[in-house]
Amino acid sequence: MFDRTQLLEIISGHRRGIVASLTRVILGCLTPIYRTGIYFRNRKFNLATKRNDDKIIRKAGIPVISVGNITTGGTGKTPMVIWIAKRLRSYGIRVALVSRGYGSVARNGVDGPNDEALEMEHRLPDVPHLQDPDRYRMTQIALNELDFEIIVLDDAFQHRQLARDFDIVLIDATAPFGFDRLLPRGLLREPLDGLSRADILVLTRVHLISIASRNAIVQKISRYAPGIAIAETQTRASHLLQFDGQTEKISKLDGRAVFFFCGIGNPDNFKLSLEKLNCDIVGSALFADHYHYQRNDLEHIKHSAKSCEASMLVCTHKDLVKIGANRLGGIPVYAVIVEVEFLSGEKEMETHLKKLANVEDASQPSPI
Repeated sequence: MFDRTQLLEIISGHRRGIVASLTRVILGCLTPIYRTGIYFRNRKFNLATKRNDDKIIRKAGIPVISVGNITTGGTGKTPMVIWIAKRLRSYGIRVALVSRGYGSVARNGVDGPNDEALEMEHRLPDVPHLQDPDRYRMTQIALNELDFEIIVLDDAFQHRQLARDFDIVLIDATAPFGFDRLLPRGLLREPLDGLSRADILVLTRVHLISIASRNAIVQKISRYAPGIAIAETQTRASHLLQFDGQTEKISKLDGRAVFFFCGIGNPDNFKLSLEKLNCDIVGSALFADHYHYQRNDLEHIKHSAKSCEASMLVCTHKDLVKIGANRLGGIPVYAVIVEVEFLSGEKEMETHLKKLANVEDASQPSPI
């Protein structure tokens, strides 16, 4: 009935009218049902944690790092997972990524990799990505058949059936608390006091908000998760990439007429990032998160870009791996490749990773 953009306008209250108001009322009536289910679910796992019940919360047998969030939509998990995997590989650790595989497409009756897996295959060719709703089973394959040493779970904060040794929760600074409402009336997957389960909270995209807004978010986080370390990151556009691997400097965007398209959880952030790169945005095409492009979609993008006299098509890496082309209608297609930069908290993150990897932290004084 509504696409994600329209639903966000309704949930946020920006869209007015009878239909929008009625939708908010209906969603609000469904929220207590969701809240009740989340309460009993978390209660079960909280009790299992206290009792060390390994029948409810299973242990993988090797260190497990979880990267997740407390809201739906994009919070920058993929760049963070890539950063963590690269750090672990730099220590000489054999690391595997494990995820549910949401949004994968069946080919010949077999589920293929989803868009995140395709993206990470491009960025992390030496790190396998195992996908299955039964993530515990994947960890056992990684341990017993593939002889990996550490598992990184993607989007797993609420996947409490699998024990983890390091719980990282990302909070998008531009939309931190899901309109302060649980699903489906808001975007919160669980109440904010769930943040207290995290080992570290990472506030992402802080470069897109004011210092006052940042301070207000940190204060609110601290109320719900007192004593939990808070790191801050921003994303930096490092270069442009075409599907065949050709790269260009990010400065290639300067002054160029750009038509952008994406099928991600937070398209507004992508637009904000492009606006900071000195390009001239002449048009756009937005699709749902995890969208699988069809021929007519590509035709729409091509004709829209030509009608806007765009000289470049720009998308995210997640979109590029699904498009699988260097050009559309003769117009070159580039993905903006972003890297995570820590503004604070990098030392705490490195300390945790080195401890799990059993790597000596050179920054610490050696015992006498």
